[in-house]
Amino acid sequence: MLLGPIKFLRKQRERATALLPSALHRYLVEDVRLSSWYPESDFIALVRAAAQLAPGDPKQTIEQMGALGAAQHSEVYGDLMRTLRSNSSVFALWTAQHDTGKLRPSFDSATSARVELIGFDSTSPEHCLLTCGYIRGTLVANGYEDVTVHEARCVLRGDACCEWRMTWKGLDG
Repeated sequence: MLLGPIKFLRKQRERATALLPSALHRYLVEDVRLSSWYPESDFIALVRAAAQLAPGDPKQTIEQMGALGAAQHSEVYGDLMRTLRSNSSVFALWTAQHDTGKLRPSFDSATSARVELIGFDSTSPEHCLLTCGYIRGTLVANGYEDVTVHEARCVLRGDACCEWRMTWKGLDG
């Protein structure tokens, strides 16, 4: 997920340099190692800068980044992501990307579900938008249509956890 914003920012290095704190300028020139762990705060600052440089509404751009991340992951981890009903595999990638928090899905009906994010210590408005897009992208990767996702609860608003609610059109119509 880190590579997308970095590639975008490198294409606009001068403008990106002006937006990013000097401590993050290294991402514009240094190699990024896939096997390395990078701070969540760095990732969010890079996403924020990329959204400011992209055309259109920054909030929509960030949500689209999340959906794009899910689409990219479905190419590599498709078998994991196509098991929508499995709590152990749908969000198995969470722990590969974050060192805190747990996503807990629950299904309300054949065409609706909720996902709670419990114990995540790096919540930000950008992260909530990314997660909303990622959930939507995961459902689309599973072949669902007419997908809607919204954040019903958020720790930034004083709730105990972040929770996204989603609906979709069933695969059989």
